[in-house]
Amino acid sequence: MYDDESLQRLVPDGIIDSRARPPIDGFLADRTYANLDRTVGNIENRGWKAPTSLLKRSLPEYLRESQEAGISLAGVPARAPNRWMGGKGNQPVFEACNQSNGFFMAYAAVDPTSADAAGSIAGLKAQGAKAIVFEPGVADEPTYIDDPGISEVYESCMAAELPALVMSGGEAGPDTSYSDPVRLDRIAQRFPDLRIVNVHGGWPYVQGALGVAFRRPNVWMLPDVYFPGLTGEADYVVAMKTFLQDRFLFATGYPFCPIKATVDRYLSFSLPESVIQKVFRENAVQLFGLDK
Repeated sequence: MYDDESLQRLVPDGIIDSRARPPIDGFLADRTYANLDRTVGNIENRGWKAPTSLLKRSLPEYLRESQEAGISLAGVPARAPNRWMGGKGNQPVFEACNQSNGFFMAYAAVDPTSADAAGSIAGLKAQGAKAIVFEPGVADEPTYIDDPGISEVYESCMAAELPALVMSGGEAGPDTSYSDPVRLDRIAQRFPDLRIVNVHGGWPYVQGALGVAFRRPNVWMLPDVYFPGLTGEADYVVAMKTFLQDRFLFATGYPFCPIKATVDRYLSFSLPESVIQKVFRENAVQLFGLDK
């Protein structure tokens, strides 16, 4: 177990939380914050205590908790409006990022089933987006991530040199077939130059999802809320220590996982120092082009 001093030595520029939904205006109406009992119950079922920032829906508290945990940058994913999970679009996320003094980076969302999705990618990059969020399974007309009808949107991501954050796990659609790892495998095979992030890590099909990442070098793993303390955790840890150490991203998935508790959980896995440096920061820097 590493203490705060050794973590500061290993990651002097701070940890990058590659996926979090902080209490900003654009998220407070989503079910994550609106249905607080559900979110708090998820946290307490893992033996954790709900953070003050969540209970108060307080951005200043969130920032304090992040900084105390050693976080220096957090990726904030917008959500395209949909009738399943809500979503306020990109503007609230861009505004929060512009007002954060560099603490947030924006992931812009598109509804890949919409006619103008492909044509919007370049403009979203110009506004500062570091990645594009794909959640077609929760669109008004649920669509599989490997549907040929949305291929043009993936192609636009490649042209813009932006990673695609593809929700392929957890509640990725109306049923678990939307998390089937073979669908992500097909995208990775079809677009070998597209950098694909498996958001939610393919859970509950953890071994299958890791198998896809093993054979597809353009796939990154971001299990966030479906990693700490859940089934499949041991498999993620083995992959993180070995073949996936260069493509595994630390993410809290806040507010479902308290920030400091998530950092401490990662540190409890006896990770080699080089893996801590990669997973906590270097992999995100490389993927999102933060060194340019």
